[in-house]
Amino acid sequence: MISGLSDDRPGAGKWIGLEPGLLCLTLLFVSFTLGLQLWLGASELLRFDRASYEHGAVWQLLTSQWVHLTFWHAAGNAFALVVIVVASGLWLRWPIQLLALCGGYAGVALVLALDPDCSYYAGASGALHGLLAGNAVALGWLARPLHLPAGVSGSRARLPTAALIRAAAVAVLGLMALKLWLQWEGVREASPGGWGFPVYQPAHLAGALGGIGLVLLVLAARSWTAAKVNAQAGQ
Repeated sequence: MISGLSDDRPGAGKWIGLEPGLLCLTLLFVSFTLGLQLWLGASELLRFDRASYEHGAVWQLLTSQWVHLTFWHAAGNAFALVVIVVASGLWLRWPIQLLALCGGYAGVALVLALDPDCSYYAGASGALHGLLAGNAVALGWLARPLHLPAGVSGSRARLPTAALIRAAAVAVLGLMALKLWLQWEGVREASPGGWGFPVYQPAHLAGALGGIGLVLLVLAARSWTAAKVNAQAGQ
C-alpha cells in the first residue's frame, strides 16, 4: 500500500478545516506561484519557448507551468487550486491530490514537447485541469468521506451514498468534457479571452488526461496489490 493513499483509517487532525498535508500543499503552491511571478525576470526566464527548447532547454517543459504571463494570471490559477483542494478536502487526502496535479503537469509537458505549433507557453491551468479531473476519478473510485471506513453506508452517517458520490464525480468529468469541447474550436491557439492573451487549449485537454491517467494507474495498482495480498492470506 502506498503511504498516505489509504482511505479507511480514521480522519487525522485538521487545520482550519483541512488536514495538515492539504493545507501545506495549498500554501506551497500559492506562495511558490505568486512568489515566482513577483520575482523580476523569472517569468521570462522559465516560460516555454520553442526555439530555446529545441536548443536544449528541456526544463522549460516543467518550469513553464510554474510561471505565468501576468500577475493576475498567476493569482487566478492560485485561487483555482485553493477552490479545488478545499472542495475535495473532505474526500481526498493530499497524496491523491498531489498525484492528480503531477499527472496534469506530465500531460502538459508531453503536449508541449510534441506540438511544433506551440511557440510559447506559461501557466498552471493545464495542470489544474489534471488536478480536478484526477480528483473526480479518485472520488468516484473511493466514493466515501475520509473518516468513514470501507463498507459504511453514507446514509447511516447522514452523508451522500456511494451512488450519489459517484454521480457527482461523473457530473464533474462530464462538465469538464463539455468545457474542453466548447473551447477547442479547431485551433491550437485560441483568440485572446479574459486574460488578454491566447489560451493554449491542448494543454487543458492534455492536463486533464494526464491527471486521470496517473490517478487511475496508481489506484488500479493499489487495488491489484490489495487483492493479491488478500488472496494469498486466504490460501
